[in-house]
Amino acid sequence: MGSWWMLALVIEGLVILGEHTRARELYPLARELVETGAVALWPIFRFPQTVAGMAASAARQWEAADRHFQSALRQAEAVPHSLEQAEICRFHAMMLLDRATPGDRERARGLLRQARETYEQIGMRRHCEITQALLDSVPGSHY
Repeated sequence: MGSWWMLALVIEGLVILGEHTRARELYPLARELVETGAVALWPIFRFPQTVAGMAASAARQWEAADRHFQSALRQAEAVPHSLEQAEICRFHAMMLLDRATPGDRERARGLLRQARETYEQIGMRRHCEITQALLDSVPGSHY
């Protein structure tokens, strides 16, 4: 169990630091984690599908990342887990901004607004700032 949540923390840290080359190398392990059937990792309570989405995004496997994030969001809504929902929205938006296909900016804006609203509701000021900075970087986001 400890090695799985350590993997999740490493992938998330690498993605946040912009170390996508290193994070993408861990995507096969993230897929293996998803295949265990685990829904959440204790004690960090991060969803394996979220982790796999981050790693797939770093690997530029856009369709796989999109599927992982959508699956993670369905799971987070079913639990429900507000913080994980916000995190999924933020990381999914980051993937969409990196992919930059038509319509991705609009989707990313919506996801970032949703994440920011949740962070505000649960009092996570620093996450609000991080999300707002991402939102401000998207052309056409005057809000």
